Amino acid sequence: MNNPFGSLKIELGINMKKILGRPILFYLRILAKIQLKKINPTIIGIGGASGKTSLSYVLYQIMSTKYKVKQSKGKNSESGIPLNILGIEPQNYNFSDWLRVVINAPIKLITNWEKYDYYIAEMGIDSPYPPKNMEYLLKIVKPKIGVLTNIFIEHSLYFDSLVKGENPDERKAEILEETAKQESLLLTSIDENGRSIVNLDDRFISNLLPLRSKTITVSEKNKSADFYIVSSKTLGNHFLVKFIFLKDEYLVKVPRPLPGYYSITIIMALAIAFSCGLSIKESLEALSNNFSLPAGRFEVFKGIKNSTILDSSYNSSLEAAIGALRALKEAAGGRRKVAILGDMRELGSLSQLEHEALAREILKTCDFAILIGHAIQRFAAPILEEAKFDFLAFETFSKAKESIPTSIRRADAVLVKGSQNTLYLERAVEMLLADKNDRDKLCRRGSFWDKKRKETP
Repeated sequence: MNNPFGSLKIELGINMKKILGRPILFYLRILAKIQLKKINPTIIGIGGASGKTSLSYVLYQIMSTKYKVKQSKGKNSESGIPLNILGIEPQNYNFSDWLRVVINAPIKLITNWEKYDYYIAEMGIDSPYPPKNMEYLLKIVKPKIGVLTNIFIEHSLYFDSLVKGENPDERKAEILEETAKQESLLLTSIDENGRSIVNLDDRFISNLLPLRSKTITVSEKNKSADFYIVSSKTLGNHFLVKFIFLKDEYLVKVPRPLPGYYSITIIMALAIAFSCGLSIKESLEALSNNFSLPAGRFEVFKGIKNSTILDSSYNSSLEAAIGALRALKEAAGGRRKVAILGDMRELGSLSQLEHEALAREILKTCDFAILIGHAIQRFAAPILEEAKFDFLAFETFSKAKESIPTSIRRADAVLVKGSQNTLYLERAVEMLLADKNDRDKLCRRGSFWDKKRKETP
């Protein structure tokens, strides 16, 4: 069952956390630090705008073949991380549930002696201000090994107040700079005894060099990188990544189509595992035997009318959506390419700029689109309309749901992607499944999410 503590943006109603706020976070933070001191694992911190959970899962699949490993499983926030460390799973997030959490926390501290060699901590920032920034998360965990996946626009709504430019492109550049300042704290906090995995293709990350820590570099563009990606592509139902490490060439073969940006995710996992003592051969064998991704991250399902569904419904940002659309085009072959796309949320003053860019990518990659949400309807639809592109646009999922199955033709390749808050486009995936038992494999399962979906138009 998916746990919503990957983000505090979920509305929890009037509950103990709302009432007491900071004192509860301080309380949980201290107990989590004591718990880590008991176990004394090596902490691997994973930050960045996107791909944190996917990287965490891939790394876990490799590392757990040799070591005892605990991962935060999408719980990347100021409350999610300490609760995961303590081993506490909230149930329904109301007042009584938070009261149970507060009471159980010290009990867990006494009784939980789960041992593990490594703790993989996803570290997600929502804001430049505590407790939703990297500075605060580093008060909970102190990684010895760190990686930033990328620096893209994320939650820019909460960075808007820091920038003064009027032009959207200028504002985007300033917001990226401010976001990079927070994200970069993860790598700059690691001392000379630690190690950082550096993505040379992201200028905000490569500009941090030299770091105090030892570094392993990865790149798709720079041949001098320690791990250099020669090529990546989807071929049939497989994703292939060819890379060079220490002058030797290797091939990763994953049994599912994936967007191209997953190549850097896979190579970062190999680099971290290597720094922890696993050989490349051991890591590749682990990937071939165990590869999977969290629900809603490009899972492939058989759909109605013999269609193929590419389920990327967990969340969305411009870069991730563009990568998914290009993967749709690559995987579809000669079939009709259909994109069911929702809003990209929390973009603030950059919403128009980002959705217009998304529309231009739709024109390059798809044959038909269904747009769901206020922002994508307002900003992307006019561009598609002007280009006389075939599409439908709806304000809400409820208004779109009757048109979704009737719009699918035989053997279509269908991508589903959108931000999670108030959209929950896993509902679109569920409608299109050929085997309704596959609904249990979708993201956001459980009674909490069932209730959220019923409350959402």
